[in-house]
Amino acid sequence: MGGIIILLLFVFIALCVPVVFSLGFAGLGYFLVKGIPLETFAQRIVVGVDSFALLAAPFFILAGNIMNSGGVTRRIFRFASSLVGHLRGGLGHVNVLGSMFFAGMSGTAIADAAGLGAIEIKAMTEQGYDTEFSAAVTASSAIIGPIIPPSTVMVIYGVTAGVSISQLFMGGILPGIIIGILLMLMVAYYARKNNYPKSNKFSFKEVISSFLDTVWALITPVIIIGGVLGGICTPTEAGAISAVYALIISIFVYRELKLKDVPKILFDSMITSGVILLIVSTASVFGWCLTYERMPQNVAAALSTMINSKAILLAVLVVIYLFLGMIMETSAIVITTVPIFVPVLRGMGVDLVYFGVILALLMSIGTITPPVGTVLFIIAKITKLPIEKLTKVMLPWYGILLVAVILLVVFPPIILFIPGLMAK
Repeated sequence: MGGIIILLLFVFIALCVPVVFSLGFAGLGYFLVKGIPLETFAQRIVVGVDSFALLAAPFFILAGNIMNSGGVTRRIFRFASSLVGHLRGGLGHVNVLGSMFFAGMSGTAIADAAGLGAIEIKAMTEQGYDTEFSAAVTASSAIIGPIIPPSTVMVIYGVTAGVSISQLFMGGILPGIIIGILLMLMVAYYARKNNYPKSNKFSFKEVISSFLDTVWALITPVIIIGGVLGGICTPTEAGAISAVYALIISIFVYRELKLKDVPKILFDSMITSGVILLIVSTASVFGWCLTYERMPQNVAAALSTMINSKAILLAVLVVIYLFLGMIMETSAIVITTVPIFVPVLRGMGVDLVYFGVILALLMSIGTITPPVGTVLFIIAKITKLPIEKLTKVMLPWYGILLVAVILLVVFPPIILFIPGLMAK
């Protein structure tokens, strides 16, 4: 019956039924066929989002939206430009570095692409960069958002897998930096190949000036990472603090956000959070149905029989999640599949924090791959490039991101070094 539920889910998705309803309908069909009281269905919907840790996701979404509206993204762009704008292809490097800074504040690729990405693409176009390159580097750098803490997908994974969200956050720091370096190497290659311009001369005075203008925003990652790492607050509390802090500096320090703008920001954040949490709740029902059918245990037993190598298991899961990321929404993938694979990973001795960070990267790549890549659609809308053309342009960038995945899989200490320090 478990296989039939999954088949039913993909049938609904193939019929273009939204993922949230596909999950719900597949789960409801199972309840009706099995004769399980529908009161249980309603209870599972509620239980799916009844989690204190899950509250971190809406708070980080709110913080990102406030920063996009309060002048923070523009200041981050200026500061990044003062640091690397003097390099060949400077604005490409600024694009990546700016995303790394903003990743420590927002937690989502969508916030980066929609806010910082729009500023970056406009600046690059005005300085003579071709639209295809500008779009590719913006989309690729946006995926750093869910890797460097905070991270909405890590929150959902942590809740689902029963893993410390604090350790997941810390595990994403070094991978996020390494991905940024790899992307900047790609920018350097294209800059030399196409003779892209330098955006400005290096000025220590401008570095100091832009830093002082941005310093209040740059304190946000310190609050989040320092608070969590120091045991001062939980990730959920850090999310709430960062949202309040972003509101304070946007209104009273930068003075670019008016009180009349706050209701719209709250409404937009509510819509985004509502979509994510609704998917989490229906995916929770779907996952419960699979568990009721003992599918996680059956899959674990089958994979343990067929695969006796940790490396092969990880390679198989990388392929599976890259494929799923192309056709499903991140939250739905995590909620429905993680309970199935966690017993297998535990049995093979795979660290769940290590796997969680790899999963976050795979899901982030999913946001820039067709046909469901949300970030890809945002960039296409900003640049007015057809999805087909943008996807073709992205191919070399997919390659460098795949290199990043391989590095993380092959060298676990990249992920586990900082969480290991926390445990001491």
